[in-house]
Amino acid sequence: MEKLLTVSVAAYNGAATLQKALESCLVADESLQALLDVIIIDDGSTDGTAALAQAFVQAHPGSFRLVSKVNGGYGSTLNTAVELASGRYFRTLDCDDWFDTNALQTLLRRLQSCTADAVYTNYRTVQENGSGKAFDVCCKFDTNRVYAVGEVQQATPDLCMEMHALTLCTKTLRAAWRPMPEHCSYTDMGYTFVGMAAAQTICFVPVVLYQYRLGRDGQSVSMASYRAHTQDYIRVARILLDAAEPLAAQPAPAGRDLLLVQRARDVAQYLIELYLRFPPDRETGLALRRYDEMLCQTYPHIAAMMTNKNTRLLRAGRYLPYRTLSAWARGKQSNGGIL
Repeated sequence: MEKLLTVSVAAYNGAATLQKALESCLVADESLQALLDVIIIDDGSTDGTAALAQAFVQAHPGSFRLVSKVNGGYGSTLNTAVELASGRYFRTLDCDDWFDTNALQTLLRRLQSCTADAVYTNYRTVQENGSGKAFDVCCKFDTNRVYAVGEVQQATPDLCMEMHALTLCTKTLRAAWRPMPEHCSYTDMGYTFVGMAAAQTICFVPVVLYQYRLGRDGQSVSMASYRAHTQDYIRVARILLDAAEPLAAQPAPAGRDLLLVQRARDVAQYLIELYLRFPPDRETGLALRRYDEMLCQTYPHIAAMMTNKNTRLLRAGRYLPYRTLSAWARGKQSNGGIL
């Protein structure tokens, strides 16, 4: 039987949370369950991850499979999953997150007749205390239509490009795939960018599918992790920037080109905001300056599009306002402000 959806579950020492993630891939409709291809990629775990995954494979051999490999980081799990995927569509699920199972069943029904290259669903962030926030990325669109990417960009210039919202056509993704770097954080940004750079059409399924856990120690989106893995962030950002700078150099980029340029700009600009939220010291200030100067020299067209207030003030003041802006940004962060 042809599989409809491959779910790539990257798992490194995830025994504490993996069961919930895998259970969320079990839908009530057995005919739809048979169309699921869940690849659990054990990325060199040293805990009980592989044994837990194998138990699911044995219980549901038609839907789950386990791939055990030497540790290579998240990018390597994406490389493996894209190569091995048997589903017509592809999406990811981190081993500490989960799906709303009813929403997954709805998505599977929609995918049966879907022709779009990219399929959007809503997602929800969930804090450790159980509180959450839903992100509706489908609200502006007719959910019975398939849109050209250019139409979508005109309707919402800030279209979400997070992995939590995206399901991609496997054939389209695989044809455009470039291997993600190993032992490198934030490669999910490269994965979604490559997928959307290849997509010609988009549709929207208005269910809150992905449940994204936040607030756990050690997460790559924690401020401590961002600071420890800044060079990883720059490495992945440059994948986006290398592809987007020639598009930004066009006289008037539009449609999908503009969508990709805006995504690369936002990823580049986000790191400046992160630098301002790190504890201020001379080394951080110099790193921020070197980073922005690299952007201006190597990606001048995208750098010129980075016009938020903090970036403008830093450049106008030759980075001398760094400590003042850092104090303001960290104060906003401690008061619940977001980037």
